[in-house]
Amino acid sequence: MHVVAKSILVFGLYMMTELAFGFEIVGEQINLNGKITSIELTDTGGVINVVSDNERYGKTWLTYNLKMSNPNSFDQGSFVGRATAINSDGSRASSTRQGVWSRERHVYSFVSLDDASDGNQYLCMTQMNLMDDSVTMRFFQKP
Repeated sequence: MHVVAKSILVFGLYMMTELAFGFEIVGEQINLNGKITSIELTDTGGVINVVSDNERYGKTWLTYNLKMSNPNSFDQGSFVGRATAINSDGSRASSTRQGVWSRERHVYSFVSLDDASDGNQYLCMTQMNLMDDSVTMRFFQKP
């Protein structure tokens, strides 16, 4: 019986941890796939440039200005950036971006808040694979 009680306690603690640290994002999702076009390294971070296309805004150019802002880790920090897009009818949109990044092996992950010139605001989750220069982004519009 003692083993059963310990198992229930461990399971309960696990579930509370999952509820405390997990969250669900609901609403429309915009997906974007692109390619890294250049990387510039500096003593304090670097700049990554990306080009892509997406269903809402059209061809999009993005810049990530990475900072090594965490003195305890070379594998995470903060960034600011910009995005500019032109769709098929010639309309232009732009966005400011700010957030955090982390690195695991050759994959960089970014979480940003984006403020678009059309009045929309987004939470964006991005992954960049430095081995094949691929970029995947998931945008979630603020309700």
